[in-house]
Amino acid sequence: MTREEFQRVLDSLPDPVVLSDMRGVITRVNTKVRELLGYDASELIGREIEVLVPDHLKEKHLKERTHYYIEPIPRPMLRNLNLTARRRDGTDVPVEISLSPLETPDGKWIISVIHDLSDRIQLEQARRESEERYRSLVDLSPEAIVVHAMGEIVYVNEAAVQLLNRDSRSEVIGKSFLDFVPQAYVEEVKRRIQTLPHPGQRREPMLVKTTRRNGQECFLEAISGGVQYGGKPAAQVILRDITDRIKADEELKGSREQLRNLSIYLQSARESERASLAREIHDELGGFLTAIKLDLALFEDALEKPDIRQIQDEVRQKLESIGSLVDDTVKSMRRIITELRPVLLDSLGLSPAIEWLAEDFQRRTGITCSVAMNEGGHVPDGERSTAVYRIVQETLTNVARHAQATHVDVNLSCEGGQLILTVSDNGKGIEEERVQNARSFGLLGMRERALLFGGTVNIKGSAGRGTKVEVQIPLT
Repeated sequence: MTREEFQRVLDSLPDPVVLSDMRGVITRVNTKVRELLGYDASELIGREIEVLVPDHLKEKHLKERTHYYIEPIPRPMLRNLNLTARRRDGTDVPVEISLSPLETPDGKWIISVIHDLSDRIQLEQARRESEERYRSLVDLSPEAIVVHAMGEIVYVNEAAVQLLNRDSRSEVIGKSFLDFVPQAYVEEVKRRIQTLPHPGQRREPMLVKTTRRNGQECFLEAISGGVQYGGKPAAQVILRDITDRIKADEELKGSREQLRNLSIYLQSARESERASLAREIHDELGGFLTAIKLDLALFEDALEKPDIRQIQDEVRQKLESIGSLVDDTVKSMRRIITELRPVLLDSLGLSPAIEWLAEDFQRRTGITCSVAMNEGGHVPDGERSTAVYRIVQETLTNVARHAQATHVDVNLSCEGGQLILTVSDNGKGIEEERVQNARSFGLLGMRERALLFGGTVNIKGSAGRGTKVEVQIPLT
């Protein structure tokens, strides 16, 4: 092979190549040297190879070259040697270098193949920065994240340490993931660990019921997927606390059930009221009207008698009887109308209506009822007044039926833009179970009436000390 042919072979190689003799003098370079280091061949041939070495490494390189030239053998490119080459402009470039001895007619030469590491180092730097950003995001994530390799925990973030009821990561890393799984879910988790998902593959979420360190019940959603950790297949598990969501769903279901039950109850109550009203109209008003009709029919018999004085006496008696029946009919009609809707509520307002209701309650039940009103000049609108009146009515009905009380206090006031009603008795006290019972339709109806205006109803009972109902409804 001629020198020209040999040079063409060197120039065809993809990496820069520098040939030097056993004295360390450069004898040949290929064209890639100029692309990487900026030197023309004429600027390098005849100079010692240390011209391509940074100043602070020249002395070390000279010693290593001398040692290598004693017994030169092929040396492949080795990573992590932190080698650099000096460009013509004085800047350094990270490189890998392989060395090989070559027998030539001019003697033994050393072939130095130089590989530019700039792109690789930039990629590795970008990868490390990306990993650091990822680790920072994971470490700071409010959601618990656990990475395990075939069941052995290799990483956890701080949120996972807290969720797993431990004090530090050292108490978790290296342990079996199964050690932290509630017994009811161990078999399912074992099955999932044995079939490790591929990187990027995601498993169906798993719902886990467990307890926190303070003993409170909580629900976790476990979402797992395959990842690479430390160059090996692993699984990343995100443990998301969904206790609030579960409780909200349960409350929503309970609320819907309450509304369904309340709707059924209201329909039943409406039909019951209609039946009661029909009975009272039939039994009382119908009876009075029938008696009046009979008394009027007797007028004919009285008028046919020959004795005028006797006719007058009987007519007078019948008129008195009819007048009494009419009075009783009017009283009965007023009572029925008042039960349907008190006239006082529309004509005089909420306070007089509640006072009348308390007096009627005391008269019917024998339970003393004290009333204190301080509306402070505020006049609730008709719908709010009706709601409060019905709440008082329902509360007094419950006292009469269940409380075994001898006294009731009713207080109504307006403070801070709120209408505040309290009804307290000295009875046996309502049980908490009944307050929370979804089928306590009377209590549920009271809450719904207040909630319609953005208000609240709070019911508290104390055994042997009575029950207190507190209602707050915004005035506007």
